[in-house]
Order: sequence, then structure tokens, then C-alpha cells
Amino acid sequence: MSKIDFNRIFSSFWFLQISGWLIYTVMIYITFLTVTSNFLSLFYIKTFRAIVGFLLTIVLWQIYRRMVNRLSLSSTVLIVLGLSLIFGTIWAFIEEGYVWAISREYDFYRNLPKIPKVALDYAMTVTAWSAVYFGIKYWQKWQTEQQNALESAALANKAQLEVLRYQLNPHFLFNALNSIRASVDEDSIRAKQMITQLSEFLRYSLLGESEKKIPLGEEFEAVRNYLAIEKIRFEEKLEIEFAVEKAAEDFKVPCFLLNPLVENAIKHGWQTSAKPLKIKISAKVFDNGLVLEVTNSGKLENLHNSNGTKIGLKNVRERLEKLFGARGKFELEQDGDFVKARIEISEES
Repeated sequence: MSKIDFNRIFSSFWFLQISGWLIYTVMIYITFLTVTSNFLSLFYIKTFRAIVGFLLTIVLWQIYRRMVNRLSLSSTVLIVLGLSLIFGTIWAFIEEGYVWAISREYDFYRNLPKIPKVALDYAMTVTAWSAVYFGIKYWQKWQTEQQNALESAALANKAQLEVLRYQLNPHFLFNALNSIRASVDEDSIRAKQMITQLSEFLRYSLLGESEKKIPLGEEFEAVRNYLAIEKIRFEEKLEIEFAVEKAAEDFKVPCFLLNPLVENAIKHGWQTSAKPLKIKISAKVFDNGLVLEVTNSGKLENLHNSNGTKIGLKNVRERLEKLFGARGKFELEQDGDFVKARIEISEES
């Protein structure tokens, strides 16, 4: 059985139309109880009055639904006022005719001078009904536009995140493939190992969802696959150290957030550091968040002149900003003979 959409039912025209005119019937009946002793006759007259208003506004609804979003506000107001006067007059004559038909004592011709006043009262009622109708319609339109704007912004944001995530450094991929090719004849076991690690790394980086948060332990597993390939390439010229608190492994982080920092550490540390290049990756939790650090031996100056690094660091900053706002911070600084990239993510308070 499908789920009932009560919001849709309660906002539908027929629900509002029927419930609104029922309330109107009760109100006008109670209002005139003090001026008559014939309660049954009063009930018939006021019920008939409400039924006429109900039917006339249905006709108006058929007209108005063709006007919504097609005419300017000024044109809509003028048409509503004109139709309200016309339908108010029709309403007044119908009611007067009904009272004349059911009451032998009623003098229709003597009450004709009262009809303009009655028609004006009914025209005001029709105007109020029209104002509510168009108010609801424009409110629904505004809500739809807001929802569409939010969905468009969400899609655009997701697309931007996907673009950022797919900025995988092609040099790493080419170098890894060349290393595998060179190892096929020399060391087939090592070549198979590199293929497995490369496939696992690519699967993680290309199939993961950018906005999805995953345990940090999974992120480190992808980084280890990446570094394992680099270690095979550089051998003893690359030293890698991990310092990850056990509690930090369960902390949720965006997919593929850490690898750009590791990639930059190797690429630019290789250019500025004495050999072996030393890479240290650490993670620790504090009172309300997580601190990630990627440290490499080398100098910071050359990094600011590199387009590749600018793209990688911009990637990290933009993803942190989009996903965490002020709760995500990124810093890059020289710390003695090392360059330190630091990410700090605070949990929501």
C-alpha cells in the first residue's frame, strides 16, 4: 500500500475549498442567531448562501487557474476586482431569488434597493476568497522555486565535488604503469603486487562518493596502497611513517581527502629534500574533532610556484569549505626542515 501524502491532501484545492466554506457556513449561521427566532429557516438560508458561494468560486477557480503565472500582478488584481463585483452581484440576485421563492411574505421589489449593498458585501467575500487563492498559489510557486534552487545548488555542489575528486594526478598513474611495465620481466611477483595495489587505489578514488563520509581507516588504506606503489618506485630513497591513533580510524572524513596532500608531499618534497625523502602521516583526535597532518622533508618556497600544488591544495581547501564550512581548516607551513600540511575538522556542536 502506498504511503498517504497528508501534506499534499491538506494543501489540495478541494480540501481547502470544502473546509473553508464549511467554516464560513458555521460562522454566518452563528452570527445571525441573535436576530431571529426561526433557527431552521435561518439554517436553510445561510446554507444556501454558502452553497452558492461554493459553486461560484468553483467557476472562478476554473478561470483563475488559467491566469496564474500568465498575467502581471497589476492585470491580475484588476481582473480579480472586476470578477468579484460580477460574481458578488450574481450571488446577491440568486440569494434574493431563493428567499423570494421560499417565503410568501418576502417582497422582492421592495428589497431591490438593498441588492447593491448585499452585492458589494458578497463581492468583498469573493475578493477575500480570490486573495487567499492567489496567495496560496504564489506561496506554492515560491516554495517550488526555493526547492528547485536548493536542488540546483546541491547538484552544482555535488558536480564541483566530483570534478575536484577526479583531478587525479596523471603523472602518478603514468609513472605507476611504467614501473609495472619495467617490473613485468624483472620481477613478476612485484608487478602483480603493484597492479593489485593500483587497482585498489583507483577503485577507491574513482568510485567513492565525494560528499560521502567514510571512516578514516578506509582513507588510510587507500593512502597505503598509493604509497606502496611509490615505495616500489623509489625504494630506499623514500621513507614512510604512520602515526595514527586507534580512535582516529573511526572518525568520519570525506572520501579521497588525504591523498592530494600525500601526493604533493612526494612530488614537491622530492624536488627540495635531501634523500631519502621522509614522509610522515599522522592522525589524532581531540575534544571535538580530528587533526590530520602530512609532513615531508623539504622546503616550502618551491611549492608556491607550482601549478600542480596550487590545484591540489585548492582542491583540499574547497572540499573542506563545501563540506564543513568554518568547521574545516587547512594550513600549510614550514616547520624546520619539514613542510607540514595540517587539516583540522571540528564536529558539530
